[in-house]
Amino acid sequence: MRDGEQTIGVNFSIDEKVAIANAEKAFLENNFQLLAARFQVNAAEAAVLQARLWDNPVLSIDQGAYNQATGKWFDASRTGQTTVAVEQVFSLAGKRNKRVALGKINAGIAQNQFYDLMRTLRYELHTSFFSLYFLRQSIAVYDQEIQSLRSLIEGYKIQYENGNIPFKELARLRSLKFNMENERLELLKRAAENQNTLILLTGDKQGRPVKPIAETSFLDKIDMNSLRYGALVDTGLSCRYDLQIAASKVQLSQANLSLQKSLRMPDLTIGGTWDRQGSYIENYNSVTLGLSIPLWDRNQGNIKAAKFTLDESRVQQSQAELEVRNDISKAYTQLMEAEKVYTSASKYFMNDDYEKLIDGIVKGYKNKTINLLEFIDYYETYKNSKTEMNLLLINRLEAMEYLNFVTGKNWFNY
Repeated sequence: MRDGEQTIGVNFSIDEKVAIANAEKAFLENNFQLLAARFQVNAAEAAVLQARLWDNPVLSIDQGAYNQATGKWFDASRTGQTTVAVEQVFSLAGKRNKRVALGKINAGIAQNQFYDLMRTLRYELHTSFFSLYFLRQSIAVYDQEIQSLRSLIEGYKIQYENGNIPFKELARLRSLKFNMENERLELLKRAAENQNTLILLTGDKQGRPVKPIAETSFLDKIDMNSLRYGALVDTGLSCRYDLQIAASKVQLSQANLSLQKSLRMPDLTIGGTWDRQGSYIENYNSVTLGLSIPLWDRNQGNIKAAKFTLDESRVQQSQAELEVRNDISKAYTQLMEAEKVYTSASKYFMNDDYEKLIDGIVKGYKNKTINLLEFIDYYETYKNSKTEMNLLLINRLEAMEYLNFVTGKNWFNY
């Protein structure tokens, strides 16, 4: 994207199935926070250009208003009085170069802030995307069960009206359906929150919903044993943009201290003057030099403040490094725990047996081979196993994304 150009290039149609790569492409091209941060980087780079510029020369003209000898007003002829002076300020002690150095560091900080914002928003994009994907899987389970219950209730309603079954069985089935519809509604609320987050992050001003699709087979191919805690910490310390910002702020404070010390040296003003009639001779020419005398103000207060700011930035850098280490420790622990639970649960729940269960219990209840309590218990078991497994997958993916986030590197790509 060219500087100053705003491109809204990727849009989704209503209910379009979208992979994570497409969502990320739309995020990079359309996200308004990233676009605004990009302009901040451009502004910081423009400040470097401004710091390189020399001070403008000052031109002054003194024209006599009334010539008593000739009776002329604003006499600009050779009989009138005119003075022309030009002055140029020259910065000493390398002030200009120090200001340029400050601008470059600020531009680097703005650049790192842009990438740190991208890191944060990408983490939010990925977690919202996969949460929405697995929530939709759980909602599909509820849709299947609720539809099955509706058909069953319609049949049992006829049986009850014919006096073949007691009302309590019909009432219990209706209560089960009502509870499942309420639970489904809660899942829909959570899904809507993730959907809204995706709309904001991908910059779709029309707010059109998407259906996330994901290839989850990669989950079984991930080897968590390949992760080494020491390597994760080293990666975080070298790749985290917020830590680089903290280091740059130390450099900025050092550069500012150097600038404040240089400001003890006054600037030199050089100029020239031409005076037609106002001096001891006509057409008087002179050269002027100006230099303030640093008698009382030697910028002592600003230098002292700059030293304190430098000490503060060093403390903040140490704090930022400690936070990175703690973030990685927390993320690594969470991921290992999520992996342990996933490995144990996937052996039992990620197979076709539970898919066959729902069909079998409906048939068994219709054929009276299982009673109402057994039917409800089986129904709850199937629903809970599917929804809890989806929740486990969400937690595992969020733990993986969080590790990517806190180390500043994508250890898991999909």
